[in-house]
Amino acid sequence: MNRIDRLMGYLIMLQSRELIRAQDIAKQFEISERTVYRDMQALSEVGVPISAMPGEGYRLMDGYYLPPIMFTPDEARALFLAVAMLDGFTSEGETKTAVSSALAKIQTVLPNATRRQVEALQAILHFYSFPSPPLNFDDATFVSLQEAIHRQQMVRLRYHALHSNRITERAVEPSHLVFLDKAWMLVGYCRLRQSERIFRLDRIDHLHITDEKFIPHHLPDRDRMHGDVTVTVRFAPEISRWVQERNHFSHIASNPTADGWIEAVYQPRSLDRIIGWLLSWGAGMEVLAPSELRQVVAETAVLISQRHQANVHMPAA
Repeated sequence: MNRIDRLMGYLIMLQSRELIRAQDIAKQFEISERTVYRDMQALSEVGVPISAMPGEGYRLMDGYYLPPIMFTPDEARALFLAVAMLDGFTSEGETKTAVSSALAKIQTVLPNATRRQVEALQAILHFYSFPSPPLNFDDATFVSLQEAIHRQQMVRLRYHALHSNRITERAVEPSHLVFLDKAWMLVGYCRLRQSERIFRLDRIDHLHITDEKFIPHHLPDRDRMHGDVTVTVRFAPEISRWVQERNHFSHIASNPTADGWIEAVYQPRSLDRIIGWLLSWGAGMEVLAPSELRQVVAETAVLISQRHQANVHMPAA
């Protein structure tokens, strides 16, 4: 990266953060802190009002705003695709209106050549959320949880479990909202379970934001898509391609077997998170491990068979 691009990068970082340390800048651009000091001096000399806070870092003086930054063609294309995708996947509401407005503003500030490229993309690229429901960024529960996370307020929720149909009252210290497996999830510290838990927003029957503040728990980083349970399954040749297209989010690896089947490995956080998906593949699927999941699938298949036997007409031999 040449110095001009690096200095422009400094300006972007200063504009987006209240305070930034020299060591963070050095790490970001893979340079020495001494080089950062020289670059900051150069920016000051050309009139950028940078304040150096001893022992803290650098910041722009209050009231100073950088002029609009022009996008390169690649940046404009990437930004357009991101905003257009959000526009296509978002349900009607304030957010979708704001997205459409932002998209129009982006186009007006682009150079003519870049704008023509973006308009060409707009004519041939379209995003639809079918068959999944569109993302609703204006949902009351979603918006309320954002505020609770920002203000570090404990929430109380009535939660509906998927398989047991049990309804429990939970006191949760919310920390993140995650879009996972086509649904929004709340990640937080559950006081009932005394550990981090994940709650689907569409299974929250009632939400109450309390006035109680909490100090966030410093929990170790974890892979929220995968768990400690290992599931091994094989799929028949006639459905293996479709399995790969609609694979479960906990998928780890797949390998073909000598008989043409596909053997796949999954690591869900719990067995109940994958049972329904496995059963959706019917007789083209066989659970190899663990034995308890294999037993559950066998018992479910027997129950389904019993419920349908009265209407089954077996073909003649």
